[in-house]
Amino acid sequence: MAVESLPPPAEPPLGEEPGPPVAESARALVRFTVEPGPRYRLDRRAIEVLEPSHGFRPPTPSALGLKRGDPAIAQLVLDAEAALVRAAQRAGHAFARAAPREVVVDHDRRTMEVTLRLEPGPAVRYGPIRFTGAEGISERYLLRLVPAREGSRFDVEDLEKGRAALADSGLFAAVRTRLPDRPDPDGRLPVTFELVQRKHRTIGGGIGFVTDEGPNLRAFWEHRNFFGAGERLRTDLQLSPVRQSADAQLRKPEVGARGQSLLFGAALLAEQLDAYEARSARVSAGVERRLARGLQGSLGLAYRFADIEDRGERERFALLSLPGRLALDRTDDLFDPSRGARVAVELAPYWDTLGLGSHFVKGRVVASAYWPVRNRPRLVLAGRAAVGTITGAARDSVPADERWYAGGGGSVRGVPFQKAGPIDRRGDPVGGRSVFEVSTELRWSITETIGIVGFVDAGNAYPASLPEPSAGLRLGAGLGLRYATPVGPLRLDLAVPLDKKAEVDDPFQLYLSLGQAF
Repeated sequence: MAVESLPPPAEPPLGEEPGPPVAESARALVRFTVEPGPRYRLDRRAIEVLEPSHGFRPPTPSALGLKRGDPAIAQLVLDAEAALVRAAQRAGHAFARAAPREVVVDHDRRTMEVTLRLEPGPAVRYGPIRFTGAEGISERYLLRLVPAREGSRFDVEDLEKGRAALADSGLFAAVRTRLPDRPDPDGRLPVTFELVQRKHRTIGGGIGFVTDEGPNLRAFWEHRNFFGAGERLRTDLQLSPVRQSADAQLRKPEVGARGQSLLFGAALLAEQLDAYEARSARVSAGVERRLARGLQGSLGLAYRFADIEDRGERERFALLSLPGRLALDRTDDLFDPSRGARVAVELAPYWDTLGLGSHFVKGRVVASAYWPVRNRPRLVLAGRAAVGTITGAARDSVPADERWYAGGGGSVRGVPFQKAGPIDRRGDPVGGRSVFEVSTELRWSITETIGIVGFVDAGNAYPASLPEPSAGLRLGAGLGLRYATPVGPLRLDLAVPLDKKAEVDDPFQLYLSLGQAF
């Protein structure tokens, strides 16, 4: 039963005189009373394949979701009918369709009997796989994206996966599948993917600001079909008072196996930080593979030369590393998730090839999760935790730019950059061999484009190779404003340290960037 009062009368349009006011006594209450009546349940369920059956053997009613004794819900019947047609289409019957079903309701017994009927049509095999609108793109590459193969049995899922893979390539604005009305005389079904290309080149940029780092500028250029087979070349330039970098990465997709890519990269980096000053150059190569839905793994080889000034001493390193990464993403949105979880595991052994005898292993685990609290207005609880370690070498034997640091916009907001951890007598960060961070946010979308965030961050870096509980955690908290854009939310965060250290912390920190904090 629900009771709802009538809303107050609407304001008159501009330019019209308001009518006489409605007396309070003239208002009324409207009451709705619902009597659900007895519940009906499923009884006899049957599947009929009309002749000619063309050899199709249907799944059982229970396998389609119709179980004896379940509530007799109309949507269950409709879903089961759609699943029956799909089962036939997955078994090669491209033209399968549902025939009129029979539903009998027994009011005395309060049951419903259901008979689903199917016209399977002939089983067919794929004919030629063609593409239209793909000028300038290798057909061999496009065929690798589509699971369907000429001569193999028709499966509607092949076409769905093919459409998704073509769309995910970033080359097309629209992807459609066209099938003829009937198979050819040999029982084969040609398939045509109708493609609408998007521009292959993109240029863009952004600006951000962090109180303890200053303004930062970013520009990028990307080509998504560099050699004509979906190769993606991206170059990035980033400038700030404390960091300047230029890097390029080339991704060669669908090499050796479906869902496998080759990666090549090069980067130049200069940093002028309180912890150290460094100039470095890096080249890398690796392979990345999609292992399952939302699961990717990569393994590579990297070589980096670095010239580092650390606490008045200058050292040079030439580090050979074998970085590996395993990442699982089961969230609903890449840039602004509202449900699901992400987990990433990174591990890399390092060797200094200049003969200084430095070798160590660096690893990190990062996990985040998102829970929808309510839908309208959207309220999301988000959490993140990260732990990192370095083993095999003393802290001072590890290059300063490879050590772990905590504090700043991507770590503990409110604490100055890299200063949630060991600090020397001059107040400069030293870095550690381990790090632990944890964050929580409550994200409230006031409108479709504007949101408010409340957050609390905690973290620390430690001299030992494992986090030390006795050293405690630095804490920061604050409020943020979000503005939705097509490429993710614009983020403005104001944070304060909750355990302020007079000689280290500022009264507050301000962060302006693109994308959620995690």
